[in-house]
Amino acid sequence: MNPKDWIDLLQRLFAWLSERRNPVRQQAARVLATFEAHGVARTEINALLPEALQLSAYQWSNADQLKLALRQAHLDWLIQHFALEEGWLTGQSDSAHQHLFSYKAPGELHQWFQEQRTPEADFEFKLHLLTPNDQEIGPGSEGYYALILERLAEDRSACRRFYHLTEGGHFENRPCLTHLLQVLAIAHHHGAIMRRSQLDAASLYQLSHHKGLIPNWLDRCRPHPLEADHELWPHYSGHSPWLDELRADAEQGLCGAQLIEVVEKIRTDIQRFSR
Repeated sequence: MNPKDWIDLLQRLFAWLSERRNPVRQQAARVLATFEAHGVARTEINALLPEALQLSAYQWSNADQLKLALRQAHLDWLIQHFALEEGWLTGQSDSAHQHLFSYKAPGELHQWFQEQRTPEADFEFKLHLLTPNDQEIGPGSEGYYALILERLAEDRSACRRFYHLTEGGHFENRPCLTHLLQVLAIAHHHGAIMRRSQLDAASLYQLSHHKGLIPNWLDRCRPHPLEADHELWPHYSGHSPWLDELRADAEQGLCGAQLIEVVEKIRTDIQRFSR
């Protein structure tokens, strides 16, 4: 290649890199990534959208085409439909999903369930506990964990919504473990399906700190032999002094938040399951 060819090649490379950094293109790429993470293929997007927001199949085919047609109405619809953080689509945040905060305030999560729960729904929520190994949680546990709430569509369609239930949860932090048991108790009270999975430590750190799209992390998980609420129930995990003290701390916090019905539900089910 002569010098002119090298110069032309470098100019094209710099132009390509500049276009990849274009904020509008990055926004379009995140829109497509969000649909794909929630199981919606690009050829299926129009079927999910209201007619006024539908685009041609070619415009949905890649970020370069979508950036030319994307409107604020598309972003608003996506945020509402998948319960996203607005900053995720605008590139202002790496956190895609909302955080249902209840650390040292369990009543806030309980109230959210009461406001959002569909009375006639049988299985509306699934709670995911992600840990770095396949062991029980105990005094020797180390590293981060993640608590995720998945809201299932009534017809099990692609309209699933995901929420963070903790941020930076760590096994070596006692208040984090108390919070973990309180969340499990509240989720059980509201009929959530429980699931525990394993995720490598590096990925778990990212998820625990709300980086990226939750479904992408869940796709990388491995099965776990225990259910998410294993440590909540003495008939499964026993009566070690450490666990009994942790359960007592969690119950005290629930009572302090006036969540007596949650505590009574747990006590009743412990007696029922132990028979």
